[in-house]
Amino acid sequence: MELGKSIKYLRTNLELTQKQLAEGICSQSLLSRVEQGLEIPSVIIVHNICQKLGITIDTLLSTSQLDSPFIQLRKELQELFISHDFETLYASLHKKTLALFETHSQTTHYYFYLGVCELLYKHHPKNAIKHLEEALLLNIQRTTTHEALIHSYLMLAYFEDNNDINALKQLNQCLLFLHKPVETSPLMPTIYLNIARAYANQSEHLAAIEYLHLGISCCQKQNSTFQLSHLFFELGVLFIKTERKQNGIRKIKFSLELSSYLDEQFVTAELTKRRKLLY
Repeated sequence: MELGKSIKYLRTNLELTQKQLAEGICSQSLLSRVEQGLEIPSVIIVHNICQKLGITIDTLLSTSQLDSPFIQLRKELQELFISHDFETLYASLHKKTLALFETHSQTTHYYFYLGVCELLYKHHPKNAIKHLEEALLLNIQRTTTHEALIHSYLMLAYFEDNNDINALKQLNQCLLFLHKPVETSPLMPTIYLNIARAYANQSEHLAAIEYLHLGISCCQKQNSTFQLSHLFFELGVLFIKTERKQNGIRKIKFSLELSSYLDEQFVTAELTKRRKLLY
């Protein structure tokens, strides 16, 4: 039972579906039974599962792994990312955390967070590109939300660096991801938001508005508020640009009220600053 719980925990932590983990190893139904504690897998299956998860068998068998400092660190960093506290996130990443990520074969996440901070907090697109490219190179799990997130931020970094050709290549990767059946993730709205920002950057306002609506719909389906304030704010900005000023002002006002209601202090501060530049 504990073995199955550990496999499921580590699988979902990497945002892998049962089908993705089982592919080339065993049937999805067998993996499901293993995760439920209804069947004990063979040593070969356990070995192959560990290889795909990027861990050792010892790590899997260690029940204390679920409460390890690394798992706690991952949670803390993700919470900082979700709350948009990039200043604290950036500082945390520089407190000798790389070694922990390397030990657990998840260095891709370290470079992802570092790249996002360089882009959104330090405003250094070239550094962001370097770290995000490294995150993509180190990512061993394909067609996951994590991989699509890397592509989406790489896309924005390339646009910031005036490298439209590479930016459009990353946009294409994001669109390909959205056309595949994927497991829902609370981070999915970010991909829609970043795609919308990319289209807006190219002055393709109608396409940008479409992806903002898809992002809002994604939040509603998942009963999640992550990125919802940003999605409505960007919608307001685009409405203003497409000569629907009053509608846009209402959307922006709503986004600020929403972020305040959700106690998103860093989001509220950012959006308030951006509103002052608009009108």
